[in-house]
Amino acid sequence: MNRLRRMAAWGRSTAPLPVLALGLALSLPGTAAAEQQAQAAQAAEGAPPTVVITGSNRGIGLAFAQWYAEEGWNVVATCRSPDRADDLNALAAEYANLSVEQLDVTREDHISALADRHAGQPIDLLINNAAVLGPLPEQSLGGLDYDRFEQTMAVNVYAPLRLSEALADNVAAAGGKIVAITSGVASLTLMGRMRGMYFYRMSKSALNMGWRALRTDLKPRGVAVLLISPGMVDTRLLRESGYTGEALTTEESAAGMAEIIASATLDDPGLPINVDGRVLPW
Repeated sequence: MNRLRRMAAWGRSTAPLPVLALGLALSLPGTAAAEQQAQAAQAAEGAPPTVVITGSNRGIGLAFAQWYAEEGWNVVATCRSPDRADDLNALAAEYANLSVEQLDVTREDHISALADRHAGQPIDLLINNAAVLGPLPEQSLGGLDYDRFEQTMAVNVYAPLRLSEALADNVAAAGGKIVAITSGVASLTLMGRMRGMYFYRMSKSALNMGWRALRTDLKPRGVAVLLISPGMVDTRLLRESGYTGEALTTEESAAGMAEIIASATLDDPGLPINVDGRVLPW
């Protein structure tokens, strides 16, 4: 599907009147309110869609950033240390529609600063990609490190919820979508005999439940909330897990997930979807 068809499939031209702009307009008198709404709708109609991606410095996040940049989106690619994100900075030099912003997803002040920088801007898509696996010996029975558990939960669970809450008005203004990257290891059915990886598995299960609650809260505001698993992807995280089998490239995974995101609607049940389109059992 070419760029124009993808953007048409996204359905931007049929998006509801931006909720954020409407909320601001309600405080304006008479014709001023109508003018505010009209200007907001006109601006949203003519602008390319915007995506915010966390953990964009490598792996799937970097592949997402490149994919959406190539499709003509306005890409806000975030990472913890932009000064060390050589591959991401190279992308930014190649694509004028891609900007790099600092965001440590575990820091509330960073999240607040990002929200302030984009206050009033419609965001069509928020991809909560940043995640950590953590050393396996520290999440195996007999050696469980609970400080590491807290860190894993902070990155994999608390951070995506906090960021989604902070940008909810922006996404509602665009009638957009919020995505979290889940994993098959969160499934009781698929991983019933799997040993170890306590923290990572528990964090992804908690993420799934949180996203179900978020979907319930944001659906009335026109926001689709999605859980997508990237499949087995050749990333540092997968290699750290000890997996040695076949794996997708980051580009293949990002492209497959982008297709699922583009076709998703408010009426989708919000169940965890694998990159190949299969619903993952809980």
